[in-house]
Amino acid sequence: MKPTVNVLYLPGTNCQEETVRAFAEVGAQPRMRFAADLLAGTERLDDADILCIPGGFSFGDHLGGGAVAAALLRSHLADQFEAARTRPLIGICNGFQIAVRGGCFGKVGLKVNSAGTFRNEENQRHVVENDNDSPWLTGLGGQTLTFPCAHGEGRFDPGAETSAFRVALRYEKDSNPDGSFDDIAGVTSADGLAFGLMDHPERAIDREVRLAFFENGVRAVR
Repeated sequence: MKPTVNVLYLPGTNCQEETVRAFAEVGAQPRMRFAADLLAGTERLDDADILCIPGGFSFGDHLGGGAVAAALLRSHLADQFEAARTRPLIGICNGFQIAVRGGCFGKVGLKVNSAGTFRNEENQRHVVENDNDSPWLTGLGGQTLTFPCAHGEGRFDPGAETSAFRVALRYEKDSNPDGSFDDIAGVTSADGLAFGLMDHPERAIDREVRLAFFENGVRAVR
């Protein structure tokens, strides 16, 4: 059987098609999970091998990027969200914001870009950390992967957090688009199961880059 992926769809999500296509290309069975169905109890968030929270502007980013969606996950869907977090989870752009506010990486934050504006960089370069053994990063350590940046609230701030996350990606020196602390472009949870990044691998031009993270995630649950 193909590994299953629940792709969370919220009002304002707009990257679901590219994300679903990427998971399908690497041999998974992606299924859309709509917020209305989850709240009605006709579908579940935690009945798949992987949970993906794709990009967009969930609930219009009212109260801050991902704030309303994260509150929904922590309240009405708390048990299902906690169960899903015991398996691989990936949050991309707005999905990363939701995962951060949902507590997947401790008490870190994502703030408005230091330039104060939305940044759109088609060929943003990202260096994969060498010493992170997350299944999402298998075989990629030290590589530089190019894929689009498109966000306005992606400045990573670790605060006083020291143990709940590990660096996964960094922007190349002198090419940090949002002012993130220590050029951090993506992180994993301490156990490596949750992976969050601000930029969009599902939109990469290069097929190998576009599918690398998704292929690793699916391979981890086969």
